[in-house]
Amino acid sequence: MRILILESSMLLLLTAMTTGCVGSSSVTKQPQALPASTEQPTKEAVLSSTPTPTAKPIEHSTPEATIATNPTRCEASQLSVRRVSEDAGVGNVALTYAFTNNGSSPCNLNGYPGLALLDAKDQPLQGIKVIRSKGTYFSSKQPRQQVTLAPGKQASFQIAYNHVSSPQEHCPISSKIEITPPNTSQNLTLAEEIKPCTGKVRVTPVRSVATQP
Repeated sequence: MRILILESSMLLLLTAMTTGCVGSSSVTKQPQALPASTEQPTKEAVLSSTPTPTAKPIEHSTPEATIATNPTRCEASQLSVRRVSEDAGVGNVALTYAFTNNGSSPCNLNGYPGLALLDAKDQPLQGIKVIRSKGTYFSSKQPRQQVTLAPGKQASFQIAYNHVSSPQEHCPISSKIEITPPNTSQNLTLAEEIKPCTGKVRVTPVRSVATQP
């Protein structure tokens, strides 16, 4: 009986040892997994990997050329003048003259033209007084106005005087007249006989002409 128990104990010990060997040989030690790399790129790497934006050229707006639209003053060099009509009655005479713009661009006339009566030697007549007047015996009073003359267009004014004389009175008479456009210093000369027996000649401001050539 003792021998049987001893054999059984040895058998159990042998079985346990065999099982331990088999378990130890079948278990394979797994290598420890390395943690995933969390290394961040350096600042230099980030900068080099980001494309540098191309700088756009600065656009400067160019102002458009300003074209002058307001006509300038009419100069004598671009004008001509001629008598266009005559009125007479009750001893009064009114001569209407017209400035014509011979230039290629519009210009302005504003105010009274200058006037001088000349003798045969181109000298001013003595004793003549030129008076600025808004109207004459043949025209109503009108204030001075700015007249814009397009190329080829006209503006008019009048010269008025009294030509009645007494038998004892000697009336001066011109051979020429000098007409100066308003606000200029150069004059235009016409052959014209004017006989202002009272010594007074009235001049009106320039006006627009209703009927243009």
